[in-house]
Amino acid sequence: MSGGITMQTFKTLFQQRTNMNVEVTFETLSILLQHFAQAIPFENLRIINNNKSLLSKEGLQKKILIRKEGGVCYELNTLLYYYLEECGFDVTLVSACIYDQKSNDWSTTGNTHVTILLKHNSEKYIVDAGFGANIPLAPLPLTGEVMTTANGQFRIKPTVEGYTLDLKLEGRDDVWRVGYSFIEDNRITDMTELEQMQQIIETHPASPFNKSPLLTKRTTDGLYILTPSSFTQWHNGVPVKQTIGEEEYRMFLQTKFEMKGLQ
Repeated sequence: MSGGITMQTFKTLFQQRTNMNVEVTFETLSILLQHFAQAIPFENLRIINNNKSLLSKEGLQKKILIRKEGGVCYELNTLLYYYLEECGFDVTLVSACIYDQKSNDWSTTGNTHVTILLKHNSEKYIVDAGFGANIPLAPLPLTGEVMTTANGQFRIKPTVEGYTLDLKLEGRDDVWRVGYSFIEDNRITDMTELEQMQQIIETHPASPFNKSPLLTKRTTDGLYILTPSSFTQWHNGVPVKQTIGEEEYRMFLQTKFEMKGLQ
């Protein structure tokens, strides 16, 4: 699904956007994921503003790397997929179904989460930079091995039908919970499939991302979460939440998320 823009331009812009000065190898993927999460926010402002984004390499380069916006899973993980592919990794986009914690059931939007399946030395991993505040910050092996990162503990648990991504977030979860399920065969092979997921997330009544603005971004020691009515800052596993108004919301958009164009 690669586009026609030059490799050097895209890779250079990506590395500048993520402040990634280390050579990207499998061993440094965790560093890349941390840089990505601290530089590029998970946000749904274009969805709220009914301003559809283009999911091609050119479109995502313009939106995220040049305009310095963020995005949701089908934008963030697709951008990362394009970059990893150019770096020579064996990667595939895979669709997954989110487990809705509020209803204790699988999301009725179906397989609308986009994640990355990476193969390295005959082993397979999930790489996910688009799971909002739940991002693992490290490649997760499909063997079930628990990976501990700054955001908590994560594992890919084999099931009868496929796999689940399970998580126990730092300071937020006392027990393991399911994030999403997927099977390896649910590979996304063309732009039409991505655009169909985008359409569902933008319009489906059960989509959590077409109701109100939501932004999250990692920091060196925690997380920012912003909505029009609250700003929460996690610091070493401890949250501080404050109620805000419209003026403060716009201020935090610029000062904490560096989002100047979309409000």
